[in-house]
Formats: sequence, C-alpha cells, structure tokens
Amino acid sequence: MRMKYLIMAILFLFGIYVSSVAQPQNVGKSSPNQEFIDGSSINFQKARNFSDSFVEAIIKDMYSDLRRKLAKDLRDSIPEEQIKPTLDKIYATYGGKPLEPEFKMDEIGYKLYSEGVKKPLRKFWYAIRTTEHKKGTHFLFVEVVPEGDRLVCAGFSIVTFPLGVPPALK
Repeated sequence: MRMKYLIMAILFLFGIYVSSVAQPQNVGKSSPNQEFIDGSSINFQKARNFSDSFVEAIIKDMYSDLRRKLAKDLRDSIPEEQIKPTLDKIYATYGGKPLEPEFKMDEIGYKLYSEGVKKPLRKFWYAIRTTEHKKGTHFLFVEVVPEGDRLVCAGFSIVTFPLGVPPALK
C-alpha cells in the first residue's frame, strides 16, 4: 500500500514538472515583441463551465465528447478508440474511476510547451469520490487553455497527496 502511494507521489511530481504551470509573478514575455498574458485573461465562468463539462464527460464515459474537448496536440496523439483503454489505465493506477466531483479551486498561470510556446492557463481542482476512495483523498485537475476561439483541455490528472492534502483543497 505504501508503495502505491509512493508511486502516485512520484507520478504526481512528474505531472507537475511536465505541465509546467507557473504562477503569474513568474510570467515574462512570450516573444521579444509581444507581452504575455496569463490565465487571468481567460474568463473564469466560461473556463469553469468548460472544466465542469469535461469532468462530467469523464464521469459519464462520454469518450467522443472528451476527445473533442482535448487540445489539438492531445487529440492528434490518441485515436478515439484508445480513449477508454487509456482512461481505464489511469483509473487503475490512480485510485479508481471518478464518480462524484466537488469543485475546490482554480489557479492561473501559463502552460509551457516543449517548443517554447506559452499559453494562458486556468487549472481547476476537484475533490473526487472514486470507485475505490472516499471524497477528499483523491483530486482531479483540468488544465484549460485557449485554442483559437475556443477553450480546450491541455491536460488532466487524478492525484493524491500522501504527505497531506494542501489546505486550499480541504
């Protein structure tokens, strides 16, 4: 059991590293001639509605809807028929399938992509009850970024905090 939590903690830290979310005070310029705009430029209510609908699609197994809501780079990397098997692996690794969410907070910052592109980001956190755990021990986050004239999910994950849940998520 301890090994499972250790693995989840390591994967969570890896997820933080990969997602590269920075707080607004760290935001610089995205190019020499263009001032960068952080996640506060994304309308909170529109992003929250999008995030809530993404979480609902996860809970209700709406795989086509989930895929449509993903950022283009994610949509291009996973065929629709692989959405369910991929989610099943995530659920098996991270404590079960989400059943009931409770919104906890949002964060603003930016998403840094490997090619150096920065996009404004709002990250929404939910406490979740899963098929294996009561609510408050596992959390789901959804990263929302603009893509053209719409909002998309740039990443999501189920995480836990073996050393204690941060106060903002209690």
